[in-house]
Amino acid sequence: MLIGDRGREDGARQAAGGSRQRARSIGMDERRATALERSGEQWLAWLRHGLAERPPGEALAGLWDLLDSWFASDDLQASGLAAAMAGLTGNGGEATRAVIAAHRRALRQLLEDLAKGAGATDPAAFGAQLHLLVEGAVVGTLIDRHAGVTRHARELTEIALAGGIA
Repeated sequence: MLIGDRGREDGARQAAGGSRQRARSIGMDERRATALERSGEQWLAWLRHGLAERPPGEALAGLWDLLDSWFASDDLQASGLAAAMAGLTGNGGEATRAVIAAHRRALRQLLEDLAKGAGATDPAAFGAQLHLLVEGAVVGTLIDRHAGVTRHARELTEIALAGGIA
C-alpha cells in the first residue's frame, strides 16, 4: 500500500458503511452501471437510427426487422445490456438497477412513440405491450435460442393493430 492510500481506503470504507467488501461491491456496481448506461445509449441510438430510415408507416415492421438482425448477430450473445434485460446478471446494486430502469423507461417511450406513429388509439398501452414483446423476444432469443421469436412478435403486433386492440 502506498503512503496516503490508507486514508482513501478508510474514507471509501466509511462511505460504504465500514466494510471493505461492501466498498468493493459498490465500486463494481458503479462500474457495471456506467458500462450498461453506455451500452444502453448506443443500443437505443442504433435502434432509433434504423427506425428513422423507414417510412413512417413501416416503423413497427422495422422494429422487428432490426431486432431480428440483432438477434442473428454475435452482438446479442456478447451484450451485457441484453443479459441485464433478460435478468441474467442478477439484480446488481442500486446503481445498476437505476440504469436498467432508466433504459427500460427510454425504450418504453420509444415504443410509445412508434405506437403513436402507427395510429394506435392508446399509444401508452400499446407501447407497454410492445415493450413486453421486445423484452420477451430478447429473453426468448438469448435463453431459449428461439429463432422465430421476432416473427411471432411481429404477428402479434399486426393482429393488435388490425383488430383495433392497439
